[in-house]
Amino acid sequence: MSETDFIGREEEIAFLEDLWNQKGFITCTVWGRRRIGKSTILNRFMEGKRALYLQGIEGSYYENLSSLSLDVSKFLEKEIPQAKDLTHLMEMIEDICREEHTLLIIDELPYLLRSAPQASSVIQKSIDRVLKNTDCMFVICGSAISVMRRETENSDRPLYGRFEHTLQVKGLSPEACRKLHPEMDDETSLRWYCTVGGIPMYHRIKDSSSFSELVKSRFLGHIDSWRNDAPNVILQEFNGKREYTGAVRCIADGSVRQSEIAEKMHIDRAECKRILDDLEFVGILERRMPMAGAPKKPVYSIKDPFIAFHYKVLSPNMRSIDNSRSPDALYYTLENDISSHIGHVFESLCGEWLDSNYPVLERGQWWGRIDGEDTDIDIVAKIADNGRTIRTIVGECKFSRRPMGFGTMNTLKSRANSAGLRENVSFALFSALGFDEELEEYAEENGIALIDGQTILGEKKPPELFRSLSPIT
Repeated sequence: MSETDFIGREEEIAFLEDLWNQKGFITCTVWGRRRIGKSTILNRFMEGKRALYLQGIEGSYYENLSSLSLDVSKFLEKEIPQAKDLTHLMEMIEDICREEHTLLIIDELPYLLRSAPQASSVIQKSIDRVLKNTDCMFVICGSAISVMRRETENSDRPLYGRFEHTLQVKGLSPEACRKLHPEMDDETSLRWYCTVGGIPMYHRIKDSSSFSELVKSRFLGHIDSWRNDAPNVILQEFNGKREYTGAVRCIADGSVRQSEIAEKMHIDRAECKRILDDLEFVGILERRMPMAGAPKKPVYSIKDPFIAFHYKVLSPNMRSIDNSRSPDALYYTLENDISSHIGHVFESLCGEWLDSNYPVLERGQWWGRIDGEDTDIDIVAKIADNGRTIRTIVGECKFSRRPMGFGTMNTLKSRANSAGLRENVSFALFSALGFDEELEEYAEENGIALIDGQTILGEKKPPELFRSLSPIT
């Protein structure tokens, strides 16, 4: 494996290594969405260790039993008879773990459970009867987050309480993804991140391509296209239940409140809330919270950039995409939609960057009517400064084609004043392509934080938001 496969995964590897260095029986659950890099992390972690790696497959009980038996045979470096059943298989594993310090991994556990629901009970009995008395680190891993959560967190499931530690593998940060593209310019890197998010697989591309060429080759062509991956990610996560893709589509179409989504889907509000909660838990959706007395309830948006790109840009134009033979013409047609998508994702990205670099207590948005028109403020955050005073950060985010100028600053101040944000307020401007010189001079003199694309990509240090608060180090 290339060293680039592990950029941004230092904390995950260190966490697992720390568990490995502990004596006695150690258990850990590893989960995260598909293509996030879980198996890659585990394969690197296995290096140099006495490791038995077993992997569930999409197949029948017999096929899984056969495949897992071969995994054991490979570890033993000799041919063995296929296990009679899962209990027999676990007995072979127990014998291996009794001998010395061993790393035991069952990857894609949800596949195994689909073909053999009794697997949880068999594993539980093996843990309680034998494995807990061994010097073994036992890791279970899976991409179906809802299944992994149910099996380990629900008190009525056999594995409840058996897996003490949890590693949630999340998407890479913009800073980590930037390191995957050393030959790509900053603007293209940031645009691509806003399109595909932090999924490592979608960043294994040729750096010489422009952003438009990347979109055309990966989404608008007819060979090796990713354009149907997004709904498949949702369906695989939730066992093919179409109400989950339906909820995401409702939000993409503009129904962003729970009541609206329930009405469009013809389901009751309790069922709708369960679906939305599940989608939020796995990182597909997020709730945007009203701040500063915004006169509306929370609204939902699609958090995952890759899934948002599908439902906001590709899906409404899928007939044209499927029928067209000219990616160039398609890109020209979709360019405004793509720019709008990137702008919305950039807002979320700026909020997440703020959370990562400062002690944010609460963050959301303000929306309402000013002079008879609907308007909003992209970021309203509460932060406790070093003097323990609660300060309010009011921010505007723009991914424009040119550096940000004074117009945005003036608009933000006017909106903050209309929203009643006047005490202990500091302003922050986020602009992917930087700021004009006049605004930079004014910001320096008046304590306004300017955060450009290079700062978000980790190439510049985060600024002080106000004199008494430095960024987290």
